[in-house]
Amino acid sequence: MPITLVPFAGLRYNPRAVPDLSVVMTPPYDVIGAEQRQGYLAAHAYNMIHLILGAEYAQDSDEENRFTRAATFLRQWRRDGVLVRDAQPALYLYQQDFVVDTTPMTRRGFISRVRLEDYQAQVIFPHEATLAGPKAELLRLWQACQANLSPVLALYLDAAHTLDAVFAPVVAQPPQRDVAHWGEGRHRLWVVTDPAVIASVQQFMHAKFLVIADGHHRYETALALRDRMRQQHPQADTTAPYEYVMMYCANVYDPGLVVFPTHRLVQHLPLPEIEEALQHLRDWVHVEVEPRHTQSLEQWQQHLSVRLRAHQGPDSVFALYTGGNRCYVLTVSAAVARQRVSATDASDAWKQFDVSVLHYALLPALQALVPGSQPTVTYAGVGDEVLPAVARGAYDLAVMMRPTSLEQMVAVAMGGERMPPKSTFFYPKLPTGLVINGFDA
Repeated sequence: MPITLVPFAGLRYNPRAVPDLSVVMTPPYDVIGAEQRQGYLAAHAYNMIHLILGAEYAQDSDEENRFTRAATFLRQWRRDGVLVRDAQPALYLYQQDFVVDTTPMTRRGFISRVRLEDYQAQVIFPHEATLAGPKAELLRLWQACQANLSPVLALYLDAAHTLDAVFAPVVAQPPQRDVAHWGEGRHRLWVVTDPAVIASVQQFMHAKFLVIADGHHRYETALALRDRMRQQHPQADTTAPYEYVMMYCANVYDPGLVVFPTHRLVQHLPLPEIEEALQHLRDWVHVEVEPRHTQSLEQWQQHLSVRLRAHQGPDSVFALYTGGNRCYVLTVSAAVARQRVSATDASDAWKQFDVSVLHYALLPALQALVPGSQPTVTYAGVGDEVLPAVARGAYDLAVMMRPTSLEQMVAVAMGGERMPPKSTFFYPKLPTGLVINGFDA
């Protein structure tokens, strides 16, 4: 079954009402913390937070709640001309310029409606598992608003960069929106209505498959909403808007497609004699000592991140820290990983993920050295304190990770497997507020 994508007349902020998009854009709902949420709520009356993660009150009920208020805001903003629908269906070419470790980067992709396909059709592949709670909330929101408020990020394979040539005449023109935001650089959006360009993109994508990179909850919510709407409208056409989901499609081979690691902080696993503990693992783990010199813990953490990223190849590599001025770089060969990872039904490719080796081999081996221990794992991003959190005693152990390779992710997804939790973090996150996919057109 082919990938079917169609242009759509998106809802976008009216430049007359909101000349500066930076005051109304937000990150995706699932990475907005409580403090950030309050900041966005106070930032602007038309901020997207009022739609995607609005205020909640003690007196909320089934009839009046953040979901119903989001729908009310959306209708009101449309009536007041804050959000306006584009005059004709379009694809939306979106480019992000950002910086990683002082290196300028650019990621480019396009936003389209993509026909929803069940995973069994094997044209759209997931790579991680989802949770029921977030999907239930998102379903209430999208059904109330009758819209996709933020896109799914999906990847296609285009080693020849064919679509770069197709979009070249578009990027040669000034974008319809050009904005700096979040300290992450520049956001540019082109509204693509040229029938020849659209047809070329549709034809190229027709024979491709897509791997969901970010937004699994959004995609599966769209499937659930589609099924619910089919029950309510059994005579509806297969081209109904709810048969599609708004998706940002990016090329796996885009050099600006950046994956960050998610580090692990472990509690309730005291290892007072860490070197003695590591001696028990030396028959299958290679251990190197990485001393701290004069740098701060933050600088040392950055140095270790760079060292881990520089390690290429199939072997798994981690930086383990329990405090003090010594860190341990652990390497587990791919052959050992295939033997040691305690997931009997998993493929060899799945067993060679660094996160698989950590959670199904390394951490269980360390736990076995501390009888009665029941470790708990907390996740930390690249910008979070990892080593300092252990140094001040909040955690027993930090394990710094390297990024998951895109090649591994695609291979495992196409093999029908889901990666362990927190295996990937695509950076930067797609903003919410560039375009909305309303179901009424």
